Order: sequence, then structure tokens, then C-alpha cells
Amino acid sequence: MTRHEKHSLIQIQFFLDALSIFIAWFLAYYIRFNVLPDGQSGLLPTFLQISPIVIIITLYIFTQNGIYQQSKFDRSANNSSRYSNITTALKANLISFIVLVILFYFFSREKISRVALLNYFILSQFFLFTSRYTLRKYIKRMRKRGKLFKNILLVGNAKELSEYVKLSKRRERELGYRFIGWIDSEENESEKYNIETINISDYLKRKTSIDTIVIAYSGDKSYKVNEFLKDNYSELVEIEVLPEVAFNLIGYQITSFNHIPVISINEPNLGLIDYFAKRSFDFIFTFIGLIIISPFLLLISIMIKITSPGPIFYAQERTGLDGKLFKMWKFRSMKIDAEKETGAVWCIENDPRRTRFGSFLRRTSIDELPQLWNVLIGDMSLVGPRPERPIFVDQFKDKIPNYMLRHKMKTGITGWAQVNGWRGNTELEGRIECDIFYIKNWSIWLDIKIIFLTFWKGFVNKNAY
Repeated sequence: MTRHEKHSLIQIQFFLDALSIFIAWFLAYYIRFNVLPDGQSGLLPTFLQISPIVIIITLYIFTQNGIYQQSKFDRSANNSSRYSNITTALKANLISFIVLVILFYFFSREKISRVALLNYFILSQFFLFTSRYTLRKYIKRMRKRGKLFKNILLVGNAKELSEYVKLSKRRERELGYRFIGWIDSEENESEKYNIETINISDYLKRKTSIDTIVIAYSGDKSYKVNEFLKDNYSELVEIEVLPEVAFNLIGYQITSFNHIPVISINEPNLGLIDYFAKRSFDFIFTFIGLIIISPFLLLISIMIKITSPGPIFYAQERTGLDGKLFKMWKFRSMKIDAEKETGAVWCIENDPRRTRFGSFLRRTSIDELPQLWNVLIGDMSLVGPRPERPIFVDQFKDKIPNYMLRHKMKTGITGWAQVNGWRGNTELEGRIECDIFYIKNWSIWLDIKIIFLTFWKGFVNKNAY
């Protein structure tokens, strides 16, 4: 896909977005005042006067979120993940909707109907999604005809380049990529992926057919990146450099400091809206859940008090997000001063320190339910890596590879490790691998899946003691 073709598609998407916003705004007015009961008349001129403001603000926020940037447009148009595209569109439209509500209610003389605004938000989402889906279908149809492909030249020997090719080859036609050659491929990587090996003289001959150059060299040959850029930086061909980022396991963020690109490694790829969505999900469902199970919690409290002397709840210091300490609450399942003589130790099967009723609580994981309070106040999340005691964190951080990375995400009552059987007295390496997978691949949908699996597989576990 040439730069001109890409620019034309972006212009089409921009026009479709503006049209979608206008149609959604007009239909929101029509449904509220002509379809629903108690509709007023004579408000159409007001809605039409406000529509340019709605369109301009929304498109401005879309632009600020990079939706019309050429690189991001490439990923959005080519991305096969429906959920990813929906999430990207939802974020930008949600932000613009919040801005519009604030403007209309605090800075406008005209008070817009709340029902009309809600109608607009729902309709705008529908039309924006529809326009994107239609454009992607058009691009897909054109690629079946051999058009709108991006001709890519690969340069270098870094493993990041091989990974880039491997992932791209899985859906090469869908992405619109066409690999036309590979310079400096090592260990027959080009033959492995059926890409022709070429040299610099071949590259100079083919330059007119190249849309993008993707370059990456390993550490001992990284100087070749600068050599290639020195000779080709002023060409009209788009050049992308894949950075060699060692020890990047859970994500990265690219920022700009006075136009200097800065890469932060091992930072979760979550934005402000992602954190807001996760926190809102936690709070709403925890609040509702506590109300529903409150009679059951009261019954458990009475049983603990009847079966053993001492308090109902037990607070234990745990390590949470970014290493911050907090008190995690549980139903007491052990005798008073259970660790007075032994100190901090992991629970074992048939632990003699447990109370009679405590064995049942631990086996069924009911002792964990008071942690819903930790979720409600923000110390924990419903889903995330399980929090550990500081004394064990100090023991494991230098012995277990990547152990501390699990603290880059808020800890949870359940997690990917737990639903995959890594709980209780199981090896830590498997747990850490699951925790890192969760942080790297987080989404609301993954949280919902883990909660569903927690209920589906049941709370009783052979390692829960």
C-alpha cells in the first residue's frame, strides 16, 4: 500500500466518522422527540446548530488519540482482533462523550436531554463500528484483487525481526504485507519463511517497488542500523526500526522527551481508560456481590465464633502493586498465635494449626471472601497475581527469575495462575509464568474469563490447604 493510498483511506475514514457522528446525533434527536413519549417540538434547529461542535470535538479527540496517524491506522485497519478494534474505538468515543456531557451541562446555556445524549452515545458507537467494519471489508476485497498491499523489505539478523516475520506470515494476506526481500538474513531465516535473499545492489534496483523497510540487528551488529540509516534516511521509503529490548517481558511504553523517543520496558500496556475500566468493573461487581452474599458472610462469622475462641477476621500484611504493603483480610482459619513458635511458614497439608472449622474454610477457599473488602477499597482487584507476604517476597525476589514483575499489576483474589492449577504449595516458576502472561495480555475480557473459570472449576482445590 503506497503512502498515497494509505492517506486516501485515512481521509475516507475521517469522512465516514464525521458522517457517522452527524447521523447518530440527528437520530438521537429524532428518537427522543419523535418516537419516545413526552417529546417536545421545535428543538431541531438547536440540535442542528450544536452538531458541528459535536463533530469537531469528537474528531479532535480521535485525532489526539492517534486514530488518524498513518502507523496507527495501519494497525487498526489490519488488526484481525475484533475485540481490539472495538476497545480502541470505545476508548476514543467514550472520552469525547464525557467531554461533550461536561460542556453541555456546565458551559452551555442549552440543556440537552439526557436521554438524547445516551441515544447519541449508543448510536455513535454503532455507526463508528459499522464504518470501520465496512472499510476493512473493502480493503480485504481489494487485496483479493492484488491491490492495497504493502511491499516490505527486511534488513538485519535480530531475533525481533524473525519474530516480526513469523507473526506477520500467519496472516500475511489479511495484513496486506508482501515481503519482497531480506538483506543480511542469517541461518537461512529468509528460506525458512520463503522470502528471497537479496543484497544492497538488488535493493537499489528495486527501490521503487518498496513501500516500507523494516530493520533490526542484534547487539554485536547493531552498528549496521546506523550505517543503513546514514545511507537511506532521506529516501521517500518508510523506514521502521525494531528496537532490541532485552528483558522486556510484560510490555513497554514509548514516550517523547523533547522529541527524544524514550522506551520504558516492563511496563504494562494499559492506559488511563484501561485502569478506569478495571477499577470500575472491580468496584461495581464487588459492591453488588457483597450485598448478595452478606447473609452468608454473617453465617460464616457466627460459625467461626462458635467453633473456636478468638476474632472472626485475620489481617495479614501482603505486598501489592509496586511493592506497596497492605493488610489483606481473611476469615480466621487457624488457632490464635499460630505462628508464635514457627514464625512465617507456608501452609502444609493437614496443617495442625488450623481450627476444625478452619479446615473447611481453607479447603473451599471461603476464608478468602473478606478480601472483597480489599477490592472495594482499592488495595486489590478481583483478578490479578495473588499477593504474597513480604518475608517470602524477600526470599524469592533474588532466587526466582522475574518474580518481582508480578507486582507491576494490582494483586487479585483469583488469577490466571489459580485457574490453571498453580495455587497453594506448588512450584513458583509456573505461577510466575502465568502471572506474566496475564499482565502482558490483560483485557476486561480476560478478567471475565478468569472469573468464569474460577466459578466453573469450583473453589475446592487439592492444593487449597
